[in-house]
Amino acid sequence: MEQLVQSKASGHQTAGSIRLVQISDCHLCAAAATLYRGENADAGLLSVLQKIATWQPQLVLASGDLSEDASAASYQRLAGYLQTLGAPVCVLPGNHDNEELMQRYFHRGPWTGPLILQAGAWRLVLLSSVLAGHIEGAISPGDIEQLRDFLETGPQTPVLIALHHQPVPVGAQWIDRYMLRAPEALLGLLADHDEIRALVWGHVHQAFETTIGSTRLLACPSTAANSVAGALHFTRDPAGPACRWLQLKAQGALATGLWSRRATRSDFNQDPTLSAGQNQPENQVNEDAGKGSG
Repeated sequence: MEQLVQSKASGHQTAGSIRLVQISDCHLCAAAATLYRGENADAGLLSVLQKIATWQPQLVLASGDLSEDASAASYQRLAGYLQTLGAPVCVLPGNHDNEELMQRYFHRGPWTGPLILQAGAWRLVLLSSVLAGHIEGAISPGDIEQLRDFLETGPQTPVLIALHHQPVPVGAQWIDRYMLRAPEALLGLLADHDEIRALVWGHVHQAFETTIGSTRLLACPSTAANSVAGALHFTRDPAGPACRWLQLKAQGALATGLWSRRATRSDFNQDPTLSAGQNQPENQVNEDAGKGSG
């Protein structure tokens, strides 16, 4: 298991915690000027990355539909953009992506089955939910069995599971038509394994949160264009591109929230649990929420 981020041994309250940023649905094209749903996808991503850089993330998760046209040029450009953050990058394929091309530019992904990584006290599991030729997704029975074996034989340390497709409806008919097939195979593991503290995805172009047992279920909005929540059809959200930040704490607690490109310096405040220079936005959700908090 690759150790991506070592926990800091220090006197800070966040010793052992990991600053993770999730981006999703970048929809870059071979030509950087190409519009996605009327927005310049490159410009939207770059504006969000500016906000991300102020937080100095220790890990970046890109959760699928990273390209709109599955072009090598789009993946190459994205890899260059993310390299500026100076943090390890993990990626997931989405229904728009070409997994073979992605592997040329991103070696950390679920290319041959579930990818398991260590980040501080947390274990991260990346699952492919791509179903060839379909917009909706599925996890193979073999991958579910590998995940089950990992959970049953591994240490009881906190786990975050990531995939592209939503395993539960988010209340937006236009995208809930294309969720994960047979999600009960994945969701059934949550009841048996309370060490699973977070289940995160992209695909839905909006923020969403719910709780099952001790697991936070979290959707990440798009860095290109988002829809207002609960829409029958895609309806552009004027808040624009956004991403999700997560602070994974040593004992399994989780803090999370959103950044949008319209955030200004006044939208950030200094969290006393963070070391100097690491800023956290005000739209924080359930600071220190942990097992059983939901």
